[in-house]
Amino acid sequence: MKIYYPDTGYVNIGGILFEGYPFNFICGGRGTGKTYDALRTARNKGIKFIFLRRTQAQADLISKAEFSIFKPLNEDEGWNIYPERVSKYNSAFVENDIQIGYTAALSTLSNMRGFDASDIQLIIYDEFIPEKHERPIKNEAAALWNAYETINRNRELKGIAPVQLLCLANANDITNPVFESLNLIRVADRMQKKGSERWTDDKRGIQLIMLQRSPISRKKGNTVLYNLTEGSDFSRMSLDNSFNVNRQHVRPRPLGEYIPVCLIGELCVYRHKSDPRLYCTTHQAGVFSRRFGTSDTDRIYYRRIFCHHWEMYIQNQIDFEDVLSETLFLHYWE
Repeated sequence: MKIYYPDTGYVNIGGILFEGYPFNFICGGRGTGKTYDALRTARNKGIKFIFLRRTQAQADLISKAEFSIFKPLNEDEGWNIYPERVSKYNSAFVENDIQIGYTAALSTLSNMRGFDASDIQLIIYDEFIPEKHERPIKNEAAALWNAYETINRNRELKGIAPVQLLCLANANDITNPVFESLNLIRVADRMQKKGSERWTDDKRGIQLIMLQRSPISRKKGNTVLYNLTEGSDFSRMSLDNSFNVNRQHVRPRPLGEYIPVCLIGELCVYRHKSDPRLYCTTHQAGVFSRRFGTSDTDRIYYRRIFCHHWEMYIQNQIDFEDVLSETLFLHYWE
């Protein structure tokens, strides 16, 4: 499979979807063609889609003609696809009086339960990794899986192929709710370190694409904005597809000197056998008497029981195996 079109260098969404994985996650720099080619592929192949954004305000914005996501495609391809409001919560994209797709917001899609989604074949979830300043959605990953269930329904039980989910984003936050829910944080971190662009899990139906060698990103590196912000977190995210991770307190230690304390999500916390220090890693060894998930409730429960962990961190009494371990730790204290 070719991740990029050889003639233009933009990402080849059609080729990625053709692999047939139900759940597809693509992280890439800005302007690499993710949304553009997803919409072009859906329209050209006659795939009925729902275009999902995180909030209703975002979904409402793209439902206006002047901010339509099809505006650049209309200009480039000579199409006339326009949004048309169909309910309080969503609009349809119309071409020649035919609805080819819909808009929706993750935060309000539960209000649309019961609507007929039997003709939808593709969910395009754009900007699924929120920027740091964006307000989180409570139980965000669970909201996405409920949305998928609402749209997919029982079609597999009827012998019909499942809906494909295509999640698109920039590398804003490696500890985003979706990666956290699917235990993909460590996978994404490893891919970033190795420069790997594709990872799959056939059993779970996952395909993860990291656009780390985008020809478009290389070209954009010579434009005025990226000359201005060269070397910054913004530039690394936008061009290098590099997640911004914390690099303090990274001191790998021999795990044999520690005993298990608790496990939260992908993070294992150990206590030194003789020194008053903790060690955090994603490698699990031994038996943990305390285990926490990554839901809001579990994180609050962890912080209440082990409130002294944050004090130890401030006092530089915690060592981390790698940047991912420290990033996870800080994430659980947000």
